[in-house]
Amino acid sequence: MVDKGLAAFATVAGKPFHSTEVVWDNGLFPYRISLKFVHVLQKDQRVPILGEVRDTLTSAWGPRYGWGILTQRVLKDDQAETLVKAITSRPNGLVQIEADLATLLSDAKQERDLLSKQKKPIEEEVKEKALLPAEEFESKEEESLHSQAESSLIKLGKATGCSVLIASNDRNRTFQGKPLGEECLKSLPNLGLNEEAIRRISLIDVIWIIKNSPVSAFEVETTTSIHSGLLRMSDLLSVVPSLKISLYIVGPKNRQDRVRAELTRPTFQKIGLNEYCKFIPLEELQKLQSKVEGLQGHIQPTIIDTIATGFEEEPENVH
Repeated sequence: MVDKGLAAFATVAGKPFHSTEVVWDNGLFPYRISLKFVHVLQKDQRVPILGEVRDTLTSAWGPRYGWGILTQRVLKDDQAETLVKAITSRPNGLVQIEADLATLLSDAKQERDLLSKQKKPIEEEVKEKALLPAEEFESKEEESLHSQAESSLIKLGKATGCSVLIASNDRNRTFQGKPLGEECLKSLPNLGLNEEAIRRISLIDVIWIIKNSPVSAFEVETTTSIHSGLLRMSDLLSVVPSLKISLYIVGPKNRQDRVRAELTRPTFQKIGLNEYCKFIPLEELQKLQSKVEGLQGHIQPTIIDTIATGFEEEPENVH
């Protein structure tokens, strides 16, 4: 299991042992067991812990299924078969991954290093950009916090190379004298969904898209009900469980505890929304948007995670 997804299955090929030999460049992990991999999925083919897969794990280990992994609890045969079928339903990339292993390990290290760099203050990158005159923002009395947040998300999304879709009911809302949706996509890419699913997803405030695939979705909650935004996020996970997308709630910092409280509702816990949804303080969003101006082409969508706080309590990776 890697990054909340099923990545492979293997058979046990030896007894547990302890070793101080460093294998991974991000930790020692001394307690080991020999495995023989049978079916391995490419990164973009991993099975998300949603739908039937999640139901299988939570029925066996409870809502905090990660503890079942840490405590080495065994699944029943029928439960294990469900996971195996989910993995084998996708192409086996074992041969190709073995052939590309050195490159994949190098890429993984670069990705970790990049994320680590992005989590540091980015003032050094800002110094390298051309200094542009400060943009004049209208007062908060003239422009709502909601529109300001959506405008920042649109600009940030474009700076990371994404196409941006704004909620269908917000496209004509004006900010700084022009419609928010003026330079955004007019419709959601074809995801093979029915009309009702498309209608619900199209009401999400802002979606970042790369190559017709949504990568990040944002709900701005300044004065409206947090519950309604989380419901739209829940709809997205429910109708497209195979979609690999990061979810965020944007709001004033003092609303973070309220978001956490909403995510404990049984409705959201059942699908694991708290594991996929993060909180972004509106105040930090505006600072980040200002810092990255002029850096188009040099930042990735993951830069948004430098100001986001997660609510999960389970381990993300298991070696």
